Amino acid sequence: MPNFAHNTDEPLVKKPGETRNTTEQLLAAPYGMQGATIITTLGAEHAVQGYCIVAILDDTVLDVSNCDTNWREDINAGGGNPSGELVTDITLPVGIPFYGDFTRIFLISGRVIVYSK
Repeated sequence: MPNFAHNTDEPLVKKPGETRNTTEQLLAAPYGMQGATIITTLGAEHAVQGYCIVAILDDTVLDVSNCDTNWREDINAGGGNPSGELVTDITLPVGIPFYGDFTRIFLISGRVIVYSK
């Protein structure tokens, strides 16, 4: 006979904040109220003036050949451009802030929030 007992510590009725998915939680975060641009269009250039970028969807990938930022690639890590310019597309994990000087963003996939200067 199956055991239908449930965890009695967990309430059966959820509060609104307890039913949100990761994207909704990131969009509701207080640091998002400082002036942000949400980029959802793929394969298009987005001119921004941002200091921080956060992926809000799994498998978000930046096309670095079409992005302008102050990031440089470690030429000693192998596969990098000798000039230090980024050549490897970057997959951003959801919810992790990446700081830099962003002036142009180009997404291959996913969605991001870019926080304005």
